[in-house]
Amino acid sequence: MLSIFNSKYPILEACMNKGSTLELALAVHRAGGYPSLCSWTYNSRPKLMQRELDKFVSITGSNHIHLSFELYQYPSSIIQDIIYSHNIPTIEIIYGDKNTFKKTTVTEQELTKDLIELLKPIKAAGTKVFKRIYDTVDQDTMNLHLLDGFCIKGKESAGFSSRIPVKTLFLAQLAQTPNAILIPYGGVGTAEQVKDYIDLGAEIVAVGTLLALSQESPLSDKTKISAIKKQSTDLKHFVHNFGNTTRKQTALQFDPYLGEDDANGTIGLLRGMRGKKDGHIYLGHGINHVNDLKSCKEIIQQLSSRL
Repeated sequence: MLSIFNSKYPILEACMNKGSTLELALAVHRAGGYPSLCSWTYNSRPKLMQRELDKFVSITGSNHIHLSFELYQYPSSIIQDIIYSHNIPTIEIIYGDKNTFKKTTVTEQELTKDLIELLKPIKAAGTKVFKRIYDTVDQDTMNLHLLDGFCIKGKESAGFSSRIPVKTLFLAQLAQTPNAILIPYGGVGTAEQVKDYIDLGAEIVAVGTLLALSQESPLSDKTKISAIKKQSTDLKHFVHNFGNTTRKQTALQFDPYLGEDDANGTIGLLRGMRGKKDGHIYLGHGINHVNDLKSCKEIIQQLSSRL
């Protein structure tokens, strides 16, 4: 395994909106996985994200944690300061009008300029940069955008995803950028799947749904118990249009939330997480492999048992 993923097991906690919290990150770290924090969890409160990161490093004595940011969510200087504060080894950046629910008016040239301004000093400090993708990216664009690799989401993934199976997209991206670090990011729920991806060349495999339904996750017990009785056939696909691109958002919906919400369904998500009768939680096909509430340690050890 590459030294940047300094964990006992090659299991990355997928960055989850409102689900990637300090408590879950600590549990994943203790279990030997590679934890994460997601800026979407903190919305417009970067100082809170910084405090949670400081606590993680103080408690664990480790800076090995994956941070996820959406471009333009925070000013570049704030993102850089958070990363510099503990010399974070890996980050994930979400950007582009086909990859985010937020509308921007920047041109492709402006986007590239803003990415370089953000990422050039970060990379110079040694941090590896990944882009979350739903379609393949060519080598020239990867080089231009200063990327080291990709977090690959597909039809089995939770939240925003595409209609392409994760493994199909993984293999297509591998063919286009054979030296990129690739992280499959959806539908993983068995030790056989983990071994298959590692054998194909993945350095680490992201797991979201299983950890979202772990004993230590921030979801209410009521929500977890309801979810483990479901299968992928019970998931709902909200449809969003991004210019000429359609993305689906995969979720387990309880009664529909009918109040006002943002484009990412944040209020409905929080209600679902808290066990309210109306709302949803973003889960993927990993739900097919959850039958009871296990600890992060049990989940990560089981997923790594074939390696």
